[in-house]
Amino acid sequence: MFHNIAASVLLFGTGLLPLIFYKGEEHRSHPVFKYVLSLAVGILIGDVFFHLLPEIWSIKTPYLDPNKIILIGIILFFTLDKLLGNVAGYLTISANTIDNFLHGLAISAAFSVSLSAGWLTTAGILLHELPHELTDYTVLSQCGFSKLTASIAQIWTCLAGIFGSLCGVFYGVEYNHVVISAPLTVGIFLYVSLTSLIPSLSSRSLNEIVCQLLSLTLGLFLCFISS
Repeated sequence: MFHNIAASVLLFGTGLLPLIFYKGEEHRSHPVFKYVLSLAVGILIGDVFFHLLPEIWSIKTPYLDPNKIILIGIILFFTLDKLLGNVAGYLTISANTIDNFLHGLAISAAFSVSLSAGWLTTAGILLHELPHELTDYTVLSQCGFSKLTASIAQIWTCLAGIFGSLCGVFYGVEYNHVVISAPLTVGIFLYVSLTSLIPSLSSRSLNEIVCQLLSLTLGLFLCFISS
């Protein structure tokens, strides 16, 4: 129990890093921000293909098709976006809440096996989350969130990790829930990165295009080495 909570608190701490990294609202107009945004795209897409999809496909269920859930998620988020306007920021918050909740469940499941398995799992998740939390804040900033609103959202999504860990301790891990929630997270990450973030990376300079491509590739690489 103690180790579960300690690991969850460490995970919570990663979500507070962007509040230190970004000092004010002016970062959105900074020339480097577009490269950070490219990095965010790479991390979101990398998270899908190196982390979430392998986890989804490793779970065998006779009655749930995760591929169909991903497709339903993308169509659902497209519909919400068109009906309600720009909801990419709120979709990102929803996806990160689910993602952190699943991380909490994973930590709890690992500690139920052994202490070493629990801390190894925690280390792997932290390695993955450090760049991911900066990405989350960058996406919210791009979507027009103020620093205060984005900070509240970051804290909320991080609390989901602690809640997931506690649910794992007291109720156990239900993989049927993971099979539904993880594909929805995939749908959100793909939709937000491909429809909201990539179109905002327009550039006519060859140097800027190359730098954006390198930043995107770095995001993919970070997800690859932490998978």
